Amino acid sequence: MSDNQLQARCARRLSGHKPVDPASALKALAEHPAAAEPADLYGAGGAAALVEKRTAELLGKPAAMFFIKGMIAQMCVLRAAADRARIHPMSHIVLDEQDAAWRLHDFRPIRLGKYAPFTLAQLQAVTESIAAVVVELPLRRSGYLLPPLDELRAISAWARKAGVHLHFDGARLWEAAAGYGIGLDELAALADSVYVSFYKGLGGLGGAAVAGDAAFIESLAVWKTRHGGNLYRVFPYAISALAGIDAHLPRMPAYVGRARALAETLASEPRLIVTPHVPDANAFHLLLPGSVEELTRRNRAFAEQNGIWLFNGFLESSVIGRPVGEVVIGDASDDYDIAEAAGWIRDFLDLP
Repeated sequence: MSDNQLQARCARRLSGHKPVDPASALKALAEHPAAAEPADLYGAGGAAALVEKRTAELLGKPAAMFFIKGMIAQMCVLRAAADRARIHPMSHIVLDEQDAAWRLHDFRPIRLGKYAPFTLAQLQAVTESIAAVVVELPLRRSGYLLPPLDELRAISAWARKAGVHLHFDGARLWEAAAGYGIGLDELAALADSVYVSFYKGLGGLGGAAVAGDAAFIESLAVWKTRHGGNLYRVFPYAISALAGIDAHLPRMPAYVGRARALAETLASEPRLIVTPHVPDANAFHLLLPGSVEELTRRNRAFAEQNGIWLFNGFLESSVIGRPVGEVVIGDASDDYDIAEAAGWIRDFLDLP
């Protein structure tokens, strides 16, 4: 039985949102008000236009463009913004997009920082000319870390003064704003362009958007075409993005609060390392004793015995014998309380 099949048999799950079967998902899309709009044509008009308008308004930017794939959006931004970009080595662009920025384009990135978000001082220490700077918010592979808000504001001020394009890789910007306790528009105002995802924290079928000034967003269109990013119809993805904004964006502060409560409870378990100790957003890492293979086997055994899916996977960490398991709080947490979830993880650790 595959992991997907085993997950489908589980009545509850620790992370993310509650799974929805295809028939129910399509029925909900058909019942959404945006389904009454005319079908888009290669992403123009219809629900796609609505989600672009909604995204631009939420982020306080003049314009936004819908993309079917976040990776295409990121490549278009970097291509339009700069020949060279300064990127964190633990960033989404480096680790989750297979080095596409420099495999597909003649980019020469400089990777700033190591595990923690890079600082203004590290940026100022670069001696080469800088055309663009990318900040991932939050930095997923380092435990969903956010740079201190004052540091981020200082980086923004430096970029504006230096005439350097500042881009936020904000696949989880919705969660980042809730973590900071500020408005989306206040956070997005610090950057020249912002990428957001609609399928992670918002639970959509897929898709993303980039927001910025009108001229910059218009300049992405040709690169979107060159990257094969123009689907004939995108309305199912656009409608699901609008539904996700309505359903999950207002709940982001609550998701962050639950993540912090769970992390605090788990901190008393001596077999775990919780990082960060106080989550910056709605997610954090657990450093678990064992090997990736052992933990993967134990995770499946726990699911088979209890009908509860805990971890989507495990990654090696810099601490020998302590792989990483991610905890990401979404509406699946409606089905349990904090003490119960902590008990699941302790029971998981007790498995042979």
